[in-house]
Amino acid sequence: MDSRSFRKKLLKNGFSKWSFVVLAALTILFLIFGLIKNMTGKSDAQRLKNHKGDIGTYAYLDVVAFDEWVCTYKDETYYVLFDSSGEAYLSVVSDGVMKKMERKAAEVEDYTHYFDENYRMYGLVKSVDYTVFGYVEDVYGLSDDQYVQYFGKCYFNTTENPNTNSAWMWWTFATFSGIIAAVFCIIWLGTEIPFRKETSDYSKEEFAEAARMLDETDKKQNIIFGENYLISRGSGILVRYSDIVWMHLVDSYYNGVYMGRGVRVHTRKRNSLKIYPKKKDSQQELTDIMNTVSEKNPEVLVGYSKENKKIYDSLTKK
Repeated sequence: MDSRSFRKKLLKNGFSKWSFVVLAALTILFLIFGLIKNMTGKSDAQRLKNHKGDIGTYAYLDVVAFDEWVCTYKDETYYVLFDSSGEAYLSVVSDGVMKKMERKAAEVEDYTHYFDENYRMYGLVKSVDYTVFGYVEDVYGLSDDQYVQYFGKCYFNTTENPNTNSAWMWWTFATFSGIIAAVFCIIWLGTEIPFRKETSDYSKEEFAEAARMLDETDKKQNIIFGENYLISRGSGILVRYSDIVWMHLVDSYYNGVYMGRGVRVHTRKRNSLKIYPKKKDSQQELTDIMNTVSEKNPEVLVGYSKENKKIYDSLTKK
């Protein structure tokens, strides 16, 4: 049995690189769904012209000019947009989009901004609130009939895009799955790299012996003490007792949060491996690990101290 086969067997019932692969694939899939939804939404949009648009439909407008602020109602700011045929449309435009439009405007004349080329905008066609209707009439001095003739019976809400919202939903899923995939990848690499380093000189016979230990032990047993090897299913570790030079207890923290206590073993290959009990902070399991390793390798340094670290460095210095 080789290293790869044993590693696969060791992690059969635990974390493996496939957890990362599946999540990475989901991330890519969510990104694709988001892009498709965003592109499909724009291709399905209807052109808004002659003030005609079904209420609730998704539409686009090719803007050639726009007037400055008309009124604000319920935290929405209304502007007047003009298309190439000179038709005027009452529209809600977000502050961010308006700043982009102001930067792209080539000319400003009497509070009206003009573009050198059409500026396409997407949004929902909505019915005009009576209060807004009255505000606009007061600003321009229009009668009801004149308002309808000038602006039509609807307004264009460029801040609402159900398709983009759906796309962002998929992109949000992609973000979360991507973060989890990255965490899993770090976890996998955190065990894979030390494992390969520690077992780089192991023979096929040694891997076969370790594999038999796995087969002969209850799969629920996290730490396995063999004749020559220590195996940790949870940490993905295989190490010879004779290669352990120094060991001590260690408390683990993640972003300041206490995660548990384990045993850190330092090997002749200057590898640092953490072994955690199945039951968090189990003093019995921690004691068993320390006692068994000390019994199998009487020369091992036990406990953390500057002196032990100095001895370890001198023994493993290349």
